[in-house]
Amino acid sequence: MKLKVIGSGSKGNAYALIAENEILLLEAGCRLLDVKKTIDFQIGKVVGCLVSHGHQDHLKYAKDFLSAGIKIYTNDETQRLIDCVSSGWLYGIPEKKMFKVGEFKVTPFYVPHNDTPNYGYLVKHEEMGKLLFATDFEYLPWTFRQHRLNHMLIECNHMDDVENSGPNYEHVMRGHSSLSTVLDVVRKNQTPCLCNVILCHLSHFNADPKQMLAEVEKVAGNRVKVFCAEAGLEAELRKELF
Repeated sequence: MKLKVIGSGSKGNAYALIAENEILLLEAGCRLLDVKKTIDFQIGKVVGCLVSHGHQDHLKYAKDFLSAGIKIYTNDETQRLIDCVSSGWLYGIPEKKMFKVGEFKVTPFYVPHNDTPNYGYLVKHEEMGKLLFATDFEYLPWTFRQHRLNHMLIECNHMDDVENSGPNYEHVMRGHSSLSTVLDVVRKNQTPCLCNVILCHLSHFNADPKQMLAEVEKVAGNRVKVFCAEAGLEAELRKELF
């Protein structure tokens, strides 16, 4: 399984989980053409797209995805926001209800993002094991140690010393995860099964990627690979370290 980053950040978010015979997209915040280029135009292999919430950097191009026949899965609140072409391709899934998208097994759960209904996802597949995807969250109300996660794709938006006089300070603090929050998530959910931690949705103004990588590497341990998501990044997602 490969993870390919199409875009990550306030300008647009989209990721592709590429298995041997199928592809699952995460978020619809990047142009469909950019998605197609990233997956080598294998649009017929796309089994669906998971969308976290209703902000434009995560679902701006949902209508284009639907027009291309890509099924979108999200929460009920976000479903109602999407101007869909065909309701048959758009699904609002109840929280904590496991569902299948191709051979991907997905369980959604709410995470706090200001007052915006926002889903994180636990994604399982035979080729990669278990991946936690969570973005745009103030804190993570659940722990997943019992699931023995293999991979985490989680937002690490800002450092802890954000200036309180800066733009959108309240939104940043209540709607996005700080480095210390992410360190706590990794610490609480780490097991010997953990292979990769990919930090996503870094703030252009309030993040220090080098320091974030160094701090997360300390907590995750030297056997775990840690990346910062940016357009063009590819990461191998295996169930085992070696």
